[in-house]
Amino acid sequence: MSAQQDSTFSTASGGKLNLSSLRGKVVVLVFSSVQDPQCRDEFKALDFLIDKYRDAEVALYWVSIRAANPMSSDQLTAACGSPGSVPLLGDPNQAAFRRFGSKVPRVPTVIILNKQGQMSGQPRGGFSPDPDFVDNLSATIDALLAAKGTPQ
Repeated sequence: MSAQQDSTFSTASGGKLNLSSLRGKVVVLVFSSVQDPQCRDEFKALDFLIDKYRDAEVALYWVSIRAANPMSSDQLTAACGSPGSVPLLGDPNQAAFRRFGSKVPRVPTVIILNKQGQMSGQPRGGFSPDPDFVDNLSATIDALLAAKGTPQ
């Protein structure tokens, strides 16, 4: 069973997002919380990547692991700055975070899923505002976009 078939998140509007609905796209999930001092940098990096991959089959999300529902924009802005164009999700019981995370969960954790919904590489614990970190994420996304149906 792919990760996309068994992971459901709450949306900022109160709805649900099942990762299986994103099949065919490269999916980037940044599991974090407003208590994470790097959340401002996470939003900036995701906003940059969203702009870069605007016309590609890529879905990027910031996932709150602390609240049942993603916080309101006002609450997030107070803690982390504006999320910009970054879609916000909630992982109420940290079920997906535990499923995807490493043996020692860290916040933030970055997960990249290929077009088939399988995790690409290992979870990336921690986050760096350094351009090399974002370039590395971009290189992974580019490789997955170029892949022809073969899981990576």
